[in-house]
Amino acid sequence: MPRPFLSSLLIGVLALAMSAAHAAAPDDWDAALTRARAARLADDPATASRAGPESPLSFHYLDLIVSDARETVTAPARWDRDDWRSFALIGGGLVLTMAVLDKPIKDAAQRNRSSSSDRFFRDVQKFGTKQYGLPVLLGFYGYGAIADDYEAKTVALDGFSASVISALVTSAVKGVAGRARPNTGQGPHHFAPFGGDTSFPSGHATGAFAFASVIAAHYDNVWVDTTAYTIASLVGAARIQLNAHWASDVVAGGLIGGLIGHHLVEFNRRWRSEHAALAPTIGTDGRQLLVTWYF
Repeated sequence: MPRPFLSSLLIGVLALAMSAAHAAAPDDWDAALTRARAARLADDPATASRAGPESPLSFHYLDLIVSDARETVTAPARWDRDDWRSFALIGGGLVLTMAVLDKPIKDAAQRNRSSSSDRFFRDVQKFGTKQYGLPVLLGFYGYGAIADDYEAKTVALDGFSASVISALVTSAVKGVAGRARPNTGQGPHHFAPFGGDTSFPSGHATGAFAFASVIAAHYDNVWVDTTAYTIASLVGAARIQLNAHWASDVVAGGLIGGLIGHHLVEFNRRWRSEHAALAPTIGTDGRQLLVTWYF
């Protein structure tokens, strides 16, 4: 299948699902903006009444990314007993996968490889990187700009933030773990901390599930969820099929990307409702054009 056709097909399916969700689901973003604007009206009715409608671009986006990074780093300090129990179960599941399933899954995948499947998976795996992931986010933002859809715009902004932060987390874990990739022939249990090997966890799976979780968190629609997570799962399968990662690498990467992406969407909704800046208003005093920005 030609690469441009494959990427266009998958992006098109995701866009159609997103459009259907927008038509059927309530707009949480508009509600958040309404609450923020009402709060500002209560604080300063004279100033807020002169302001125009809010826009995602009026936010201090770099400040938001810094806040996202801080939230990601400090979140474990606020975990309760149930959170730590879940973390222990996830960790135990990964250890079990490494010990029992990694090699059989790898062997099965390599027995069933073909030139056509390799071509397909080489293209699909790019949805876990900026090569395809960035165009998807730009597509959401472009759709939001054309259709005046705030939710689509914030998918792009949240998706970029989640992908950057989850990639940094994954890179740090890779360096510490030092796990050898399956194509080195050293087996699933070869770890050399800080030794330079970078198999655990999968960066492609991290990126794919970060994108998918952000999209799914913004659109409460089964078609959007199914489409987003199917593409992300194909990315993970591709990394196993191409002998670039063990199954547990993919699971770990998916968990990192998915959990960070979903959590940051919820965090950013609260952040925006508290830090929403009012967009500029344009007017004239009869002699010159005036652009005023109220905070």
